[in-house]
Amino acid sequence: MRRRFSEGSPIASTVVTGDDFGELEHTFQAFLAPDSVKLHTPAPTGTFDISQLSGLRIPGIHPNGLSVYELTLDSDVVLQGEETPDAYTVVVTLSGRSQVRIDGEIVPARHVVTGPETRFQTRYDHPDILLLRLGKQLMADTMRERLGEAPTETLRFDPMITSDLGQWITLLQTFSETAASGLFDRSPLAASHFEKLLLHGLLDTQPHSLSGELAEERPRPRSTAVRRAMTYCEEHAAEPVSIGELAMAARVSVRALQLAFRTELGLTPMEYLRRVRLDHVHQDLLAIAQGRAEGTVTDVALRWGFTHLGRFSGLYRDAYGKLPSETARLTA
Repeated sequence: MRRRFSEGSPIASTVVTGDDFGELEHTFQAFLAPDSVKLHTPAPTGTFDISQLSGLRIPGIHPNGLSVYELTLDSDVVLQGEETPDAYTVVVTLSGRSQVRIDGEIVPARHVVTGPETRFQTRYDHPDILLLRLGKQLMADTMRERLGEAPTETLRFDPMITSDLGQWITLLQTFSETAASGLFDRSPLAASHFEKLLLHGLLDTQPHSLSGELAEERPRPRSTAVRRAMTYCEEHAAEPVSIGELAMAARVSVRALQLAFRTELGLTPMEYLRRVRLDHVHQDLLAIAQGRAEGTVTDVALRWGFTHLGRFSGLYRDAYGKLPSETARLTA
């Protein structure tokens, strides 16, 4: 049997462990739609362990959260229930056997994705599993970031994960191992970048109801000048930046740069810089909400160059559909 990620981990926390399967059922009820959860053990012997490797230590899922759990069952178990309205779960079976029904249909795969209010029934035979749980709002915000506007419907993944996602599953395992090592607690920025890699990788490789909209994303600008200016914005977002400095970085005149941005992105260079800064603000506020960082909305706004707080709140609401204070609060 492979060594568990949580074994010897300085930060992994035990959610539940032991041989009382009634306690295990109660734990699943705390994380899923409680009235729907039933746990059946054909031979109620053996042990179980659920450990959390990453994410906010709360039952269920924070709407803007990302959490990883490791589940080991030394038993045969049948679990049925329903996902909550505000979460997605990626189930990766590392060892053992599983048979899954989603919304009444058998899914012929070892790895599956469930979405908000998805009904499922899973038969496990001594499995070792990784569970990646994603908040619905986090997925919506990621799609908004990709599309430049809020998605028109709730994203629904195809439940079956095929071998095409093998590299992404390896990425999830690497994330789990790194999280268990404690590195992400020491480097929240590294955690944020890795989480984005997981999110965008999942959106790009696992088919879903909005895959067509992603396929129509605006291509990366072809203009060398625009690419140079975009890179400068991303590298100097926390510093005062003028249109003249962007033009110098792009090696063109101010007028030529403005025209190139309008033609290729439909934005002015300074509007693009503002978007980059707002994205940094958004990530910092999520880190505060998830307990990975400290500070206030004002601290974060000023850090990224927004000195007029009323105008900043309006810009943030236009970009993310909520006030910055709502993102920063755990109850958002």
